[in-house]
Amino acid sequence: MHLKTLVLNNFRNYDHLEVSFDEKVNLFIGDNGMGKTNLLEAIHLLSTGRSFKTNKLTDLIQDGKSYFFIKALFEKEGVEQSLQIGYEKNSKKIEYNSTKLEAFSHILGIIPSTLYCPKDLELITGTPSERRRFLNVLLAQNDPLYVYHLLRYTKALKQRNVLLKTKKTLGIECFEKEMSLSGAYITKARKTTLEKLNIETLNSLKKLSFEDSSYTLSYAPSIPMKQDTVESSFLSQLLKLREKELILSSTLTGPHRDDISIFQNNKLAKDFASEGQKRSLVASLKHAEWTMLHSKHFLKPLMCVDDFGVHLDQTRKLAFEKSLTSFGQVFITMPKNELTLKPGKLFEVSHGRLNII
Repeated sequence: MHLKTLVLNNFRNYDHLEVSFDEKVNLFIGDNGMGKTNLLEAIHLLSTGRSFKTNKLTDLIQDGKSYFFIKALFEKEGVEQSLQIGYEKNSKKIEYNSTKLEAFSHILGIIPSTLYCPKDLELITGTPSERRRFLNVLLAQNDPLYVYHLLRYTKALKQRNVLLKTKKTLGIECFEKEMSLSGAYITKARKTTLEKLNIETLNSLKKLSFEDSSYTLSYAPSIPMKQDTVESSFLSQLLKLREKELILSSTLTGPHRDDISIFQNNKLAKDFASEGQKRSLVASLKHAEWTMLHSKHFLKPLMCVDDFGVHLDQTRKLAFEKSLTSFGQVFITMPKNELTLKPGKLFEVSHGRLNII
């Protein structure tokens, strides 16, 4: 997998940019606010269909402009390909190899990637929604059927909540059946993925950390997990809680309430791990995410690292830097070049402009 060229028009602080990348390590340096992270944001948008900084596409349009356009030219399995996204006046246009796509969900898996940024510490310290989002992005890039069921479940959930808020139950069984069917698939997929992720994370920790602490990732679903009975268990739960949920106007159980419990020596890492240990665990999670994408796609996904210097202490940073050689194409941002390894291309970013050093 090789992202050869990135084109940006009216994207964040970039009027127009066309930049070609090295097949290995690409480093972007410069002061804060110059546009380094915006480059990773564009790559992430092309990979996942979403920004990691905002939920509003209008925020990505340069001030004073009416649209943005981004395009990636890349080589995958020896074939030259292209993917582009345009957005103007609440209208999006997505095109993959001259074929128009209707939704962002259709681009998932085309350019598989992993993003490692300072906000990822919230995987340990943040809310369950952060951990669910992490799992969703990983699974969505690996399993098109997961995306189908996640969209189907979300739509049925919204319709059920509307009925709960209006205190009407006519037809609610139809949405509950949809939720139980797709919810069962989501729950099983998350459990299987998390079991694999736990193994890969522990393997990564051995490479990136120098401690004897024991870590465990444990799936915490809100519905009973009894092998093939998940669907019927979920349906029974929805029926059992319906009266209470009518009072609260909200669905209290289902994959939208799931969490990942992260333990250090059988204690919650959120409360008992040190800052250094938490950062090591996040780095290992991201390394494990990349490994799982690699094994599924049989190619090396892109690895994007934002603000490389702030993630880890010096010892752990050097260990993570050493691991960069095992990745394929890497994109790194940092205030100045502090890498001990030589990047394939070094860019200085200033006010939306790139200069090769």
